[in-house]
Amino acid sequence: MLSSSPNLPGKQRIRQAFDQAATTYDEAADVQREVCDRLADYFEQVAPSSEPDAILDAGCGTGYGIHWLAQRWPLAELSLVDFAPGMLLASCTRSPQARRVCADIEALPFADSQFDLYWSSLAWQWNDPERCLTEAGRVLKPDGMLAVATLGTDNFPELRHAFNEIDDYSHVLAIPDPARLLAGCEVGGWQVRLWRRQPVRRYYPDLRALLRRVKAVGAREVEQRRPAPFSRTAWQAITTRYERLREDRGLPLTYDGVWLIADRCGERVKGD
Repeated sequence: MLSSSPNLPGKQRIRQAFDQAATTYDEAADVQREVCDRLADYFEQVAPSSEPDAILDAGCGTGYGIHWLAQRWPLAELSLVDFAPGMLLASCTRSPQARRVCADIEALPFADSQFDLYWSSLAWQWNDPERCLTEAGRVLKPDGMLAVATLGTDNFPELRHAFNEIDDYSHVLAIPDPARLLAGCEVGGWQVRLWRRQPVRRYYPDLRALLRRVKAVGAREVEQRRPAPFSRTAWQAITTRYERLREDRGLPLTYDGVWLIADRCGERVKGD
């Protein structure tokens, strides 16, 4: 697999990374599936009577969430958007009748008030969440619902620790504070039905296996990429630092999961 070019702008690098990861994504995306499943469970808890006629899956990836959406609302019109053509192609095995559009979820190619449900699982963190929220509000009908799973600022703390003091480059994605998303909901007139922020953790036998899993789901893009590979000495130092975090189950890797369900007419329910 070719590495994405460090000379491309950030959004293009991310798109290229996910294009390249399309064939390996499903095998490695156990965390992504868990996060999406939690979003579905939370939605059923707070909006069990919802019956959307038109659903948008924004940043659909290979389409894992499509199965639940199509099964839960078999008569709804389902539209899928992703900015990586490879991901959209991979999604064709799930709900082939769904409409697929290759586009940026910060600038959706839809008219206003088109959808009853805006669904997005682990896509907003690759974008500007506030722009995504604005676009979601634009394409949703006045009584439409928003269901989003994303990541918080404390993502991959173990990787940050391992790479700390090795160089001055970023080695994990810089993610906006989720508090800004809540503030955006308040300013935009959203009523938050559910807000959850909880860690999702996985364990790996060694650092090589851990980094291979991260790469396989395309989640390797950062704001400031190192232009040259690490030396053997540097890798040994990184490995040593990470090994200090080893637990009985292996080397930990923690995702900072954030779940948001909102509308413009519901009652506010929050949780930690």
